[in-house]
Amino acid sequence: MDQEATLITRIQAGDETALKELFDLSKRHIYALAWHILKNREDAEEVLQDTFVKLYQHNGFNPNYGSARSYLYAIARNEAFMRLRAKGSRPQLSDIDIHDLNISLAAATDNQDDKLLVEKALASLEATDAKLLKASFYWGYTHDELAEQTGLPLGTVKSRVRRALLRLRDLLGAYESK
Repeated sequence: MDQEATLITRIQAGDETALKELFDLSKRHIYALAWHILKNREDAEEVLQDTFVKLYQHNGFNPNYGSARSYLYAIARNEAFMRLRAKGSRPQLSDIDIHDLNISLAAATDNQDDKLLVEKALASLEATDAKLLKASFYWGYTHDELAEQTGLPLGTVKSRVRRALLRLRDLLGAYESK
């Protein structure tokens, strides 16, 4: 079990010192992710705080379903997008075209090995699936918006995003086990 997973397990047991340790370990990355989505320092700081409050209050982490880092990033990402929805705004990106989308999902980490693994896994996905996955999970576009933009049926968008996510998880798991 990695350090983050160990800390989250300790948090589940009520260990508040583990929460501080995890915060100190992850705060730069979580803040960077939130700032990238929100483009606002105050909102990013609030998302950072809300992420750890939510983790402490409603910790549903299960190491069998993914990495601790991914779990923590998912909480932060959801908090950031909830903040955007509450403000009635979108991520700070103009005139996005799903066909030209070239975004690095690995941008939130300083670890070059992690970046390379994520980029390698994404590159092995079918191009449209990778673009749909990036637009959905990185930029927060809904399945309806992606269906409208690509001209694909809504069910097709949903299934392609889901399959791409599962394939990405399998690929990253295979890379970690090597």
